[in-house]
Amino acid sequence: MINLILKLATGARSAVALAAFGVGGTLLFRLSPYAAVKTLLDDASLPEETITSTDRFAEVLEALGTAGRESYLQFQVWDLLNPVLIGVAGAMLLGWLLKRAQRASSTWRFVVLLPVALLTADLLENLVISIAVGAFPDRVAIGNALPLVTAAKFGAAIATIIAVVLVALMWLRDGLSGVLRRTT
Repeated sequence: MINLILKLATGARSAVALAAFGVGGTLLFRLSPYAAVKTLLDDASLPEETITSTDRFAEVLEALGTAGRESYLQFQVWDLLNPVLIGVAGAMLLGWLLKRAQRASSTWRFVVLLPVALLTADLLENLVISIAVGAFPDRVAIGNALPLVTAAKFGAAIATIIAVVLVALMWLRDGLSGVLRRTT
């Protein structure tokens, strides 16, 4: 998988993937039932927007009511697009930066798996929420996994951002070093 990501990662693909993430993410939240669900909760955070305890998750599902839970379930379907967009954008950007920084053959190459972990955790989060919403008012055991998969999602997102910054800084540092060597 690492080799495939590195092979596919180019500046153009990174730019397209980042643009698709920006546009797609914006449309996702504007066209989906997201705003309606947030309104039902008086703009409180949805369970996937923070690391939510299982008790708080049950309270949110109760507060949404039957119609609200149906809208929330519809949003989970829409939200399948978001992890794919961010995962692909992150992988393409990191792969391209690794090649620019001449680190694609080093141990650093493993950082391209961080956006894949983010994508996976986010999809698992959608699955956990969808199963729990569908089973409501019964509590299902998989609902207990929500805080774990959400924490994994946020951890992978933070790690991806840190990796992008570090690899970009290595590229800039090495580029500046090369310029300075040529001018002296």
